[in-house]
Amino acid sequence: MKNNKKADDLIKAYTDGNASKEERKLVESWYLNFNSGNTLNQVQLQEEHDLGLKELNNYLNRPKKLLWMRVAAAAVLAIVATSVFFYSSKPKGIKESITLAQDIPPGRNRATVKLANGHVVQLSEKQRKLHINRYSISYADGTIVNNVEKNDNNSNEILVAQTPRGGTYSIILSDGTLVMLNSESSLKFPQSFEGSTRVVELIGEAYFEVAKNKQMPFFVKSPDQSVEVLGTRFNISAYPGTTPKTTLKEGSVKIAAAGTEKLLVPGEEAKLWGKQLQVKKTDVKAALSWKDDYFRFDDESLPDIMLKISRWYDVEIEYQGEIKKEVFTGEISRFSNISDVLDMLERTKTVHFKLEGRRVTVLN
Repeated sequence: MKNNKKADDLIKAYTDGNASKEERKLVESWYLNFNSGNTLNQVQLQEEHDLGLKELNNYLNRPKKLLWMRVAAAAVLAIVATSVFFYSSKPKGIKESITLAQDIPPGRNRATVKLANGHVVQLSEKQRKLHINRYSISYADGTIVNNVEKNDNNSNEILVAQTPRGGTYSIILSDGTLVMLNSESSLKFPQSFEGSTRVVELIGEAYFEVAKNKQMPFFVKSPDQSVEVLGTRFNISAYPGTTPKTTLKEGSVKIAAAGTEKLLVPGEEAKLWGKQLQVKKTDVKAALSWKDDYFRFDDESLPDIMLKISRWYDVEIEYQGEIKKEVFTGEISRFSNISDVLDMLERTKTVHFKLEGRRVTVLN
């Protein structure tokens, strides 16, 4: 136990409210990574506690740039489950206040496609990817989408794919471009690209892997900006009422907004603040985490986190009293029920929640 004193002191400082900003960030990251339903007896609890403190000490003694490394489940279990046990008496949390029947499962593969004739087709939840062909629409396994007749007359019809709150779906456009739609998003596109450019329109959030074609540049248009690419991988978040963000993973893109143009290189993000387009280095993994099925927070405010939760779990968010100003750092699977995600945030001891139906109340 003596060798674990450094980690022990860090956990106690956090639970006592005496940890620095960097120390809080580290512990919150461990807390938010924790997702175990194991029930331990007293002996197992002590063993896991000792193991977890030893693992944390190893990370504390490494360069700071490694603090974001994802750690073994046993170590996370030890730090979260046992440190709270030893150093605090946590009030009744979200997990203890609801039944299994009251819990809300995560989003899933849900989307519709609106055809040129106005007919809306509900896509199969058993599938997750749609292939747009010149004269037909099918799923990734080759199954033709029900109620979509073969189009022999006009291959340039305009289609609209839309995901609801709590939905996600992937689309392979006719040129081979991959588009992954996040929840509450829509993409307008032609069934087949013709002419000198490829143009799609986005509302919401999507990740793109654009098929290369120098003779036919690809444009993504959203209400406040236009993004031009030749062949690249990037993410655009353009929800109504929010700050548009474009994050580049690979290649290059040119953004036109607010009467100006900016060229992004990998690792950069462009934000449109009012009439000003700003570019800076960013955490690409955090911006793209949703497509890899997890939430990743990097000094993110509570309102921003709750907005993501509201879209993915299709819930209404209410605040009781003053909104917390704390920021959170960490990650958790998007496959978790909402109670697991809220419980991870509650373990920071800075916020609590109440779940009633599809309403989440943030408590002081």
